[in-house]
Amino acid sequence: MLVWKLKAGVSPWDSGRGMIPAGCATMMIAPIGIINAGNPAQAYQDGWNIAFVDQEGHNRDGAAGVAAAFLPGATVESVLETMSEHNSYFMRRAIELTMDLAYASDSVDAFAAKYYAKMLDWSWPTPPGHKWNKERFFSGNTVELVPITMAILYLCQGDVNQSMIEAASFGRDCDTTASLAGSIAGAMQGASAVRRDWIGTVEEANRDFFAEVEGDPQVNFYSMAQRLAEALRAERRAAQDRVNVLDEILG
Repeated sequence: MLVWKLKAGVSPWDSGRGMIPAGCATMMIAPIGIINAGNPAQAYQDGWNIAFVDQEGHNRDGAAGVAAAFLPGATVESVLETMSEHNSYFMRRAIELTMDLAYASDSVDAFAAKYYAKMLDWSWPTPPGHKWNKERFFSGNTVELVPITMAILYLCQGDVNQSMIEAASFGRDCDTTASLAGSIAGAMQGASAVRRDWIGTVEEANRDFFAEVEGDPQVNFYSMAQRLAEALRAERRAAQDRVNVLDEILG
């Protein structure tokens, strides 16, 4: 897959044009969905605000899908519907355009060919005096990240390992889409569905991180998951306290 990168000192509309979006906030948004497990509306609102500490715009979308994936009986279709519902009008348009291509494709490769041909306008942003192609979506913007993730989840039927492989192979900001696809599919299927060799490789590569956060380089992702589980328990206690107060108020 052809992936354009903006070279240092080169204008976006020079021969090296085609900026790749950076989705750092989208990539880190999954814990917001976990804390709001089962409550995609709140996850969307929290994600929109919290991600602002890192980036603006459509980098802040994505948490609703993770929260929806935790709902009992969640399916790929229900999660995708929730992600469309809890989004801006602008993003919903991008999702609809992208998913139309996915529905008309029988594989991720077929979808990728259609997406690259139809959705990406390499002349955007355009220099003064030039006209853009109004039939195509613009490239180099984080608006594409959630729609691409959704399309891959649909075509892979939510398989967590295959979704990450296909997203990583798609091109564009593929570490972000692979991260988000893995987070959503993983929330639906559980950690046991993820390839054990992948988990081991990533844990080994993060020994310094574990040492910094946990004070022990030999801990693993299970320890980190327990932190999130405890945060969820705190959310449950707070919700119960609120219910108790309301019971007193309402008699």
